Amino acid sequence: MKKLLIPVICLLVICLSMMTSFAGAEESGLFTQIRGKTFDFASGVGAWDTELTVGENGAFTGNFHDSEMGETGEGYPYGTVYVCSFHGQFSAPEPIDEYSWKVQVSVEIDERQTTEWIEDEIRYVTTTPYGLEKAQSVIFYRPGTPVDHLPETYMIWSHLQEIDPEAKEIPYYAIWNEEDEAGFISFTDTVEEEPADWNLPETIEMTSAAADAFHHAMESLVGVNYEPLGFLGEKEGTYCILCRATVVYPGAKPTYALVYVNDTGVQNIWEIWLDKHANP
Repeated sequence: MKKLLIPVICLLVICLSMMTSFAGAEESGLFTQIRGKTFDFASGVGAWDTELTVGENGAFTGNFHDSEMGETGEGYPYGTVYVCSFHGQFSAPEPIDEYSWKVQVSVEIDERQTTEWIEDEIRYVTTTPYGLEKAQSVIFYRPGTPVDHLPETYMIWSHLQEIDPEAKEIPYYAIWNEEDEAGFISFTDTVEEEPADWNLPETIEMTSAAADAFHHAMESLVGVNYEPLGFLGEKEGTYCILCRATVVYPGAKPTYALVYVNDTGVQNIWEIWLDKHANP
């Protein structure tokens, strides 16, 4: 029992520390600022999505999924999902101006991915990570970058002007991959005057409100299975939930993540890098 309890306590300490960082701690250096952030390149309607999560020193992991529900056949009447699990490394950032950095990037597809399989009457096919297929370098933009400073194609992918036609600057970190004409945004980075304190629960058992928000948010996500392990806190209607995350392909190794959800869906996903902190 003691052997199990110690790693769990260590994991919770890591989670609480990351929650404090999420609340708005000031840090210097691009990789320090974006460590743990998940960047998203998506259609805007949930049909396909590429996500990457930045770890330590510019390393990142990610996954891609593309749901083609009309692409059916014998044994898979519910359609086809194209998936890919990948990892990579950003080089040391080279400042371009007060708003941006140029970064070299290398991307590798994770090994031992099954080429094709059928599960729950859905066919899964392993492919390449859309939005990063040709990438050799990318440009990072910081929050507060004027919208007229960004490429027009990036602004189309960001969907910002659809959400807020009057927006003059971006409220999040952005990645522009010119080779693939792909624009990534970090999940719901907003500028807050005074970040509110988290309301911490007495136990980590899921509350009905947290469970409802979590299950609603998961309805729009495919490609990665997030299993809730505990409810860690609530802030202004946003719930922080510790999850075991497993990419949907045979033999995938599970990781841990902090998933932030509210009534509108997923707000942020922070992968927990345990190799230097704990070994549960």
